[in-house]
Amino acid sequence: MKSYLTLIRSEWRLLLFGFVMMFGSSLGQTYFIGLFSGEIRSDLGLSHGALGGIYSAATLTSAVLLLWTGSLVDRMDLRHLAYCVAVGLAFGCLLMALSHGVIMLFISMLVLRHLGQGLMSMTGATTMVRYLDHQKGKANALGGMGYSLSEALLPMLVIALLTVLGWRLSWVFWGLLLVTLVPLFSWRLLQGHEVRHAAYLKSVEGRAGSEHYAARKQWTRAEVVRDPYFYLFLPVLLAQPMLFTGFMFHQVHLVEYKGWPLAIWGSIYLLYALVSTLCKLWTGILIDRVSAISIVPLMSLPFCLGLALLAASDGLWAAVAFMVTMGITLGVYSTISSPFFSEMYGTLHLGSIKSVTTAAMVFASAIAPVLMGWLIDAGISMDTMAIGSAAYIIVASAAAALAVRGASK
Repeated sequence: MKSYLTLIRSEWRLLLFGFVMMFGSSLGQTYFIGLFSGEIRSDLGLSHGALGGIYSAATLTSAVLLLWTGSLVDRMDLRHLAYCVAVGLAFGCLLMALSHGVIMLFISMLVLRHLGQGLMSMTGATTMVRYLDHQKGKANALGGMGYSLSEALLPMLVIALLTVLGWRLSWVFWGLLLVTLVPLFSWRLLQGHEVRHAAYLKSVEGRAGSEHYAARKQWTRAEVVRDPYFYLFLPVLLAQPMLFTGFMFHQVHLVEYKGWPLAIWGSIYLLYALVSTLCKLWTGILIDRVSAISIVPLMSLPFCLGLALLAASDGLWAAVAFMVTMGITLGVYSTISSPFFSEMYGTLHLGSIKSVTTAAMVFASAIAPVLMGWLIDAGISMDTMAIGSAAYIIVASAAAALAVRGASK
């Protein structure tokens, strides 16, 4: 862990920026929005399937938009981008508070998903990998701590604020907090960043004429989408966000189906976040010592086990096991995703490349809530869906293992 301390001492400002962006992205993440699902359905008179359909439509639209907006991470000044995303995400919170019909609810979810889950998280992760490439694993792990901390703190705070303020005023509170803190932190932490960015561009240009560049080709987005190995890796890269989104969006129904107290479920997030944090730290070291590519086929297998245990029992131990194993996979996935693409395809066009992969991830996460909502309305149990999800992970992991073997030749 000494290597982490050395990195923190030398790059604490940039690392803290990544931390802040990942924490702020939580307002557009499924687990956060899903905590309001019961109140939203009750207030607007929506079924599970209808709410899931609206959420999925917003998420799908966000995926399409990311194919264009994702490249802003490559083209915009980082500080200006952070300001714009923070203000837009806070506006989405206000729209959610004002939603009284399906159209406004769709627009608010679109803004939250696109700017939170999409651009804010992409900005934080891409910044870590691009400018701290020599220690990308540890840098991405430290930046990702912001998301882990949000998962540990926010569920209990959301549940408490729902009791005190109600769901509409709660969204106003979170939006005001975000628009106050994120621009302030970004202004302070990114002072002098233009010098770092100029040095980065110069280093990339310098490697273009060296032997090192032959082993580290800077792929364009068009080249990536023509790479056959990209499509073998893709299913396992989509597994965690897709399945996590589905189960977390319908977490209130899951808790009711299993007969677990919601307050106890919220408290398990602390353990989940702790496990995720430890796995991020361990994965960051492992990436820098081995490689992100070799770990990808294994990262979703703990979640697979958790889904099997979830289907096996209604006991509270199953809830703990599910959240712990999901935390392991999330910790590995969130740390490995950006380093994986930088190892495979370089960092120069990373924002543009990740706009495709993030769009695919968002598209997959758009399918899960509406599909699971329809299945719930049709009487399909959460246990059955857990077994089907575990089977998907096994197949996707096998495809990724074949891709690793092929890419290493």
